Amino acid sequence: MKVTETAPIRAQIDKNKRFLEKPQLFNHAAKIDDRLYYNVQYWKWGKSEASGYLILRPDGDVVPREEAVPVLRLFMLHNVAAHELNKELAPAKDKPVWMYTEKRDYLQALQPHYEEQMGETIRGDMKSLIDVCQYVIETRDQLHSLYDKGIESLNHVLGVGYVTPEDKKDLDYLFHEANYKLYVGLRSQAEIRESVDRLAAFLQKVEVPLPSELKTKRQKLLDLLDSYREKKLRATNDDSIKGFEAVASGQPVPFSSKQQLVDAFEKKQEFHFQTKIVPIIRNT
Repeated sequence: MKVTETAPIRAQIDKNKRFLEKPQLFNHAAKIDDRLYYNVQYWKWGKSEASGYLILRPDGDVVPREEAVPVLRLFMLHNVAAHELNKELAPAKDKPVWMYTEKRDYLQALQPHYEEQMGETIRGDMKSLIDVCQYVIETRDQLHSLYDKGIESLNHVLGVGYVTPEDKKDLDYLFHEANYKLYVGLRSQAEIRESVDRLAAFLQKVEVPLPSELKTKRQKLLDLLDSYREKKLRATNDDSIKGFEAVASGQPVPFSSKQQLVDAFEKKQEFHFQTKIVPIIRNT
């Protein structure tokens, strides 16, 4: 279906428009329980935030406020998920991982030659770093897949011309799945810092006979570990973790499960909807 601005629709848009406002009719509808709805967003000239919303039926009738609220929630939260897909997931899926690939490969190549010199602690440190590198590498491929599914979902909505609660649920799943994978990767890297420090010191101090190719890999690995240990990089990592953990309350609270992350993000979204969106709905 196609959202069409008929004369009755235009009449209601103009009737509910206020001074110095610019109305925008969403290019897709919402469908709940086989009923279709249009969404009109009003903007104050020169402002970046919406000043009002109006939910209409395709025939131009203004729906009651109690019916409009869940419809607008569907519109807005699906819109938020779509925005985050392009703002957060799109760049995240394309971040380079070559440095993780090289760290993993160099460690695996050097490990047999250091086996006799390694105690249990260093052996565990090496395994921890290899595991984290492997996780980051695999995550990027998974993020690509999640992003592609998200774009497919958005294109489906645009193709049929309306969004349903199922569409929002699907996009939410992709968004939360991606966020949790990113969070676990960041948290895992923070948790192995002492392991990385010990491993770098071990490789710097312990000398073993190595062929020239492995000597080169050892030096490259040490250079990578030095970069990995930079204070600025670790501070950026910490800020990213706090960005996730403080999403609901403003205070960082570590997540022990994906569901905790989902609950935090949904709490934030619902709070914003209730405090910023519901008060400016123009349905009565």
